[in-house]
Amino acid sequence: MRVIDLENINYNMRNETQFVLRCEEVYHDKISAAVGTILSNRKPFVALTGPSGSGKTTTAMRLKEYLENLGVGVTVLSMDNFFLPLDQRPPEASDWESPYCVNIDLLVNTLWQLAEGREVDMPWYDFKTGNTGGYTKVQGHKDGIVLAEGIHMLNPMIFDKIREAAHGVYVAPRTRIITNDDKIVRPEQLRVARRMIRDYYNRGHSLRDTVMRAESVDRGEINYIQPNKKNASIHIDTFHDYEPCILAKFLLGLPEFEKELDDAFLEEHGLTDLMKVVRGVPALSTPYVPRNSLIREFVGGSSFDY
Repeated sequence: MRVIDLENINYNMRNETQFVLRCEEVYHDKISAAVGTILSNRKPFVALTGPSGSGKTTTAMRLKEYLENLGVGVTVLSMDNFFLPLDQRPPEASDWESPYCVNIDLLVNTLWQLAEGREVDMPWYDFKTGNTGGYTKVQGHKDGIVLAEGIHMLNPMIFDKIREAAHGVYVAPRTRIITNDDKIVRPEQLRVARRMIRDYYNRGHSLRDTVMRAESVDRGEINYIQPNKKNASIHIDTFHDYEPCILAKFLLGLPEFEKELDDAFLEEHGLTDLMKVVRGVPALSTPYVPRNSLIREFVGGSSFDY
């Protein structure tokens, strides 16, 4: 587990442009290393997972981009589009974090058809209605790679059906931040901050709603995601050292910030030390952040479609 202290972040922010570019180069190198592993032992599937707020989608897009630049045909598939309609879910699908919410047979069948180079009807899920919203024609690549991302892609219920033909990739921020009073900000706290920004701007959720929903998400991670990390042969830390400065700009700039995230609420939900970090770094303006950066999955302005 990597550790960085607040003093180091503030020191590097003396040259914002250089700091951002250096961090982005570090992440680019992680993508390059992952692609090297994938191509050194070529398999038709890459199964990519990680907890909510990890940057799975951007990581999948960056891997696709890198592989295609090397001449490899890549099809990206999102597990989220294979959720069962609400009225078809079995009793075991007790919450949205459960793998029983997924139409596993359809998902696996679609994976194999794409790997064979066939055209498939790819479903898309309408989260507002809780039903499959329709289908889109997608062409697979013979001798290419199907990159499938979602929180259950390494779950044995899915992964065992493709294990011998797949690389497992686990994506999550792993770096811990040490505050000036020697407190530790854990990766799961950072992921809450990422989601507070994303869900406020893109999903209309209040800051408090996102924090309270995080407790259910965290339980799902412990029950359904963490136990399957062992199925990953590739691990990617998605933390960017300049990231707290972006969080400072977006969180502290929200008019609801002080009202919704008062000291008592932060203490109750274990976010006091996170906010020490947010308040303890200079805010960084987004024009410094490249359009293909993983950070833009949460703050907007990405060159990728989500």
